[in-house]
Amino acid sequence: MVNILLLEDEPYTRKFFKQLLISNPLTKNVYDTSSCKEAIELAKDNKPEIAMLDIELGANESMNGLEVAKIIYNLLPNTFFVFVTGYTKYAVDSFAVHPFDYIIKPVNKDRISEVITKIAKRLNDSAISKRANILTLKNKDETYFVNTRDIFFIERHSRDTLVHTKHGVFTVNENLSDLEIKLGNNFLRVHQSFLINLHKVKMIKNLANRSYDIEFVGYNKKASLSRYKYDEFKEKFAPLLY
Repeated sequence: MVNILLLEDEPYTRKFFKQLLISNPLTKNVYDTSSCKEAIELAKDNKPEIAMLDIELGANESMNGLEVAKIIYNLLPNTFFVFVTGYTKYAVDSFAVHPFDYIIKPVNKDRISEVITKIAKRLNDSAISKRANILTLKNKDETYFVNTRDIFFIERHSRDTLVHTKHGVFTVNENLSDLEIKLGNNFLRVHQSFLINLHKVKMIKNLANRSYDIEFVGYNKKASLSRYKYDEFKEKFAPLLY
């Protein structure tokens, strides 16, 4: 069951959305508000798995839903973001928080139910995999069962996703965003094309133009660290360096 943060400034619409969300059997709690500031505080206090945010808010608000999402994402990077909007022009700006979906107004009841059910199922599948430390990966007709402790890093190369492990490199169907959610806090997205196991990092090497290579213990291949992720590197996994 999931906890949902709902930000919607129009009272009738907020009541309508809340009723839809709470009627879903997979919903545990809905924390609703019309205030950007309160939405951030509710996220801090309740750590919702889903944040459903209207993008266009009233003139009395100093932020819009995208700006609220970026703040919540920094606090709770595993939150699933669903944006409600009458426009699709915000798609590029929303990339920073890796939104799960957009719901375009006017809202269809079944559409909301479908999105919440998909997220709840993904969270459940992820929780089962984490408990067992086993990641299930598929490629066409093949299914791999990989212990997450054996993964060095995961790379997006052209149209393929490559999982680098101590048992070899596996080509799989999943994208990096989905794998990032499944793998949890021991893994970090350090580049648009790389997701690494924090506990396998040996060192980083400073290259030209503020770019970096990451080297791993017991593995001769390297991952790239984006300069935009360097500060997060220092905060999250510099203490883990060997």
